Amino acid sequence: MTTEAAHWGYSGTEAPQHWGCLSEAYRPCSEGVEQSPVNITACEPGEGPGLAFDYHGQPVTARNNGHTVYLDFASGNTLDIDGQSYELQGIHYHSPGEHEVEGERFAAELHLVHQDENGRLAVVGLLFRSGSPSASIQSILDAAPHVGDTVDIEEGRLAASYVPDRRGYFTYAGSLTTPPCTEGVRWIVMQSVDTVSQEQVDALQAITGGPNNRPVQPIGDRAISSVGS
Repeated sequence: MTTEAAHWGYSGTEAPQHWGCLSEAYRPCSEGVEQSPVNITACEPGEGPGLAFDYHGQPVTARNNGHTVYLDFASGNTLDIDGQSYELQGIHYHSPGEHEVEGERFAAELHLVHQDENGRLAVVGLLFRSGSPSASIQSILDAAPHVGDTVDIEEGRLAASYVPDRRGYFTYAGSLTTPPCTEGVRWIVMQSVDTVSQEQVDALQAITGGPNNRPVQPIGDRAISSVGS
């Protein structure tokens, strides 16, 4: 095992089941006890806080690291959860989706990554079933640069347009779904499910050379709460 971060991927010897052995830095991927994604099941009804999205801006850059495409946002777009404020850092995709709900797999998933002033992360997951085209997914496809490139975005989709009107959500304690699989992430998976066309799914996976999803991880003794509907 090496002592520094190593290249990782979604197939072959760099596939998710090997991440924990690729680098000392990635050991949480195999040894962590609060890993993501998970199959969302056996939820506990919760009276948890509502989600207050205060989004105003649009993405300023798009970058492709070979694993996904990121839309990066400037400061000023916040998510408030029970008085705790998190600032939107960026949006990226996985296809197929990473989280499951009662064993259902999804065609794609967007992750809206937020960070508070102490560096703690809250990630909002948006799920997509196969169906009609998605304007949100299309905005990523339209902005996607070549692998390794970063481009400025002059006119992008407003951050607020990604958030569903219905604000019911599932929440649990988890991790990053890519190396180094850092734990301590507050996960919020929206209950409202959108649709994405097969053509868009094919285009997403063409960018990354195939699927870019991590399989679901053991939930262990963690509780998953269902808040609102």
